Amino acid sequence: MCNINYSRRDLVKLAGASAFLIAGPAMPVLAETSKIRLEGGSLQLKRGTDGRIIRPGERVLVGAGGAVARSRDQLFYMDEGTDAKFETDQDGRITAISVVKGGILSLFGPKTGKGTRIISANASASIRGTTTYFAWQEKHKRTYVCCCYGHLDLENNDGGGITLQTTYHNAVILPPGGGTQPAPYDAPLDHYDDDIAALEAHAGREPRWVLPGGKMNFFAPRSAPPLS
Repeated sequence: MCNINYSRRDLVKLAGASAFLIAGPAMPVLAETSKIRLEGGSLQLKRGTDGRIIRPGERVLVGAGGAVARSRDQLFYMDEGTDAKFETDQDGRITAISVVKGGILSLFGPKTGKGTRIISANASASIRGTTTYFAWQEKHKRTYVCCCYGHLDLENNDGGGITLQTTYHNAVILPPGGGTQPAPYDAPLDHYDDDIAALEAHAGREPRWVLPGGKMNFFAPRSAPPLS
């Protein structure tokens, strides 16, 4: 396991700084298209091996403070405690993410996420090109999804679904028993505008949102989470 713990704020700064490393010719290992690379934070690989490379089909458990991972120009900000598995095609593009526990903010870009599926215990999202937050809420046995901007299709395993298309944070839950409902929160859950902006910049993009009043509204807590 990586033995360095980071706060949410540190992770985003680290991800931004590592853009220069990815572009540099001195580190060819970063160009391996069949792998997903940890860029900040800590995780443990569930096959019993630890490191900074997540191979397709390998389960990961995210450590204190969360973690940022990257596959090509796809970025993933995984909450602390998240248990997930990633699948890729032969070019290294993420094709499926299984969220067993916790939540993931996925930033795909306008085209690279098309067709990717994100799956929980009771629901799935099919990405058409978007930035989205997807979480399995074990306590409620339901899935929470926020389409931050872009376009995705949602399906409840018990029947029913919805298409979300938005330019700024549209959130729903997929409860047990089928269907969808508006998210019961006054703000986006566990993902923030300033983090999204920093991570998009890391991928050489700008958020494709329309900000109310032209300003970001939701900001990450400045204090570090508890470290184990």
